[in-house]
Amino acid sequence: MIAASISISVAITLLFMTVLRPLAVSVGLVDRPGGRKSHVGEIPIVGGIAMFAGIFFGLALLPDLASGYWYLLLSGALLVIVGALDDRYDVPAEIRLVAQTCAAIIMVYGGGLVVWDVGNPLGLGTISLGPFALIFTILVTLTVINAFNLVDGVDGLAGSMAIISLFSIVVAGGMAVDTTAIASVVCASVAGFLVFNYPVYANRRLRSFMGDAGSTLLGLIVVWLTIRVSQGDSRSMSPVTGLWFVAVPLFDLFTCFVRRISKGRSPFRPGREHFHHLLYRAGFSVRQTLWVLTAIAVLYAAFGLLGHWAEFAESVMFIIWLGCASVQYLILKKVATLFRYNRRCSRSGGIQTI
Repeated sequence: MIAASISISVAITLLFMTVLRPLAVSVGLVDRPGGRKSHVGEIPIVGGIAMFAGIFFGLALLPDLASGYWYLLLSGALLVIVGALDDRYDVPAEIRLVAQTCAAIIMVYGGGLVVWDVGNPLGLGTISLGPFALIFTILVTLTVINAFNLVDGVDGLAGSMAIISLFSIVVAGGMAVDTTAIASVVCASVAGFLVFNYPVYANRRLRSFMGDAGSTLLGLIVVWLTIRVSQGDSRSMSPVTGLWFVAVPLFDLFTCFVRRISKGRSPFRPGREHFHHLLYRAGFSVRQTLWVLTAIAVLYAAFGLLGHWAEFAESVMFIIWLGCASVQYLILKKVATLFRYNRRCSRSGGIQTI
């Protein structure tokens, strides 16, 4: 049955992508070049809607799926609707935040998923959250959702990050039936979308974006399944292990927020401080940027799985994770400084350093 669901998910996603692309152009659901965007021409933003359709019909073929997972579709539908409206009309950030919070609340009260503890990241014993568990769960959900939203700046990147995260969750989760079924259907839908988004095809007329509708949906699914396998008596991995599976999006989010705050800017104000922006400005092509970040994500996920299988102390894994985040921040800060110096030299006719 899972094989049939996977096939349906891919087929429906491809069908919706094909049908929705011309409709998107006619209603203005397109991404136009300018500002921080360097692409050419108007690109349809229908990936999120198409992926949700593929996931919905794929899961509909799984009659034994736990009832709580249908709340995943409900919360996902909310994010897709608001995301699609934002892709078309630029919905205010406050409304998007409210929608994401509502999706997290649906996950908590409908799906029954709560981060009751964060494991033993400090080596002092399990840290239980008690009365703060609900608000912490909502904050974690918002963080991961927006991390995937912000990392969606290069063709194929958000989709690749989602596949890596979901595959890792399934492996660390012991191939549990429900988790494997959900992740497989989602990965199949993402694969169908990547046919129109992965930067390896000569025919760029098919190019499409997932938009906020797609990136927030993927972030929700990843955090949903991560909490599912890392909490409760039947947990199969620690919360710290889950951090390694979403390391690239989280590191990028934290790095950008810290740099913006240090400059006296709002952390939510768009900018070009993201890792993919700096790689692109350093001379990497879109494809090379994607492959570099994908390789880094695979290495992080592989290390997380290694620590999980070898039963490394959670405190050790957490310290290393923080170390990697700090190193990435320092590297990006140094690179950004070199770029600024290079621009000043170019304007003044001085010697360029890079």
